[in-house]
Amino acid sequence: MKTKLRMHFIPELIMIDIRLWNKNTNDYSKMMITLDTGASVTTISTDLLHNIGYNTTGGKELRIITASGVEYVKSVYLDKMKIGAFEIENVEVYSHTFPESSFSLGVLGLNVLRQFDTNLLFSKNEVEFTK
Repeated sequence: MKTKLRMHFIPELIMIDIRLWNKNTNDYSKMMITLDTGASVTTISTDLLHNIGYNTTGGKELRIITASGVEYVKSVYLDKMKIGAFEIENVEVYSHTFPESSFSLGVLGLNVLRQFDTNLLFSKNEVEFTK
């Protein structure tokens, strides 16, 4: 099975649209997230996670290195996430407060990306996910 998503370029970032399960509305909420093959883990804005009904104060703590330095983040398990036609359940992400200068409220990292074969089709401005 294969799905393709449009790549959006915001300064030096590759951004794609995904959907996160919103516990408050019992439906998906769309978000634009940075596709980052250099990121080990998927991180989502603490405020955004809170707004869609997730507890961001519990969970295990992890030390990560970001472009702005060393940060400590908490794990959160999303009920579901959709990447194009693919639905993933019980997805571990990390809650992070991004700097105000950041163009992104989330980073899609290798803990999610490695579940797919991923092709970046720059000539078409598409990213292709295959399972």
